[in-house]
Amino acid sequence: MKPFKHVFAALACASLLLGPIGCSTTESLLSSTQFSDTAYNTDKQLKTDSLALIDRAKNKTPYQTVDEDVNGLMNKIDATIATEQKRTKNAPTVAQWKKIKTQLTSLFNMWKTKGTLSPAFVDDARQQVTSLFDILIDTENDKRQRS
Repeated sequence: MKPFKHVFAALACASLLLGPIGCSTTESLLSSTQFSDTAYNTDKQLKTDSLALIDRAKNKTPYQTVDEDVNGLMNKIDATIATEQKRTKNAPTVAQWKKIKTQLTSLFNMWKTKGTLSPAFVDDARQQVTSLFDILIDTENDKRQRS
């Protein structure tokens, strides 16, 4: 039992020295929830749905015509975040979902405020959302390889 005392003491010291940086790194390293086909398929479907809605903005579609679709998508994202929070050791996935939600909320709020958006602005936003979803999908897929 004595060797474990040294390990725990070293971990405690490292935690104090590294502070929040050490804790977040440790949290990432320990995040190893099991792969979920349901989560993986949901991630891919919500990416498709999000990008399809963003593409409607590119076509200068007035926001008022997509308001219900935006609300439906955001409700699905909220439900997905709630589900992901219930999975153990899943903090990086939850954090990525929150980034996606923030990015989409900003885009949709801009669209709502302006009524329509320029195609160039939408292209940039679409690329950012695509990248965020790709990270999310890759993260879930990596869990499959560790299972």
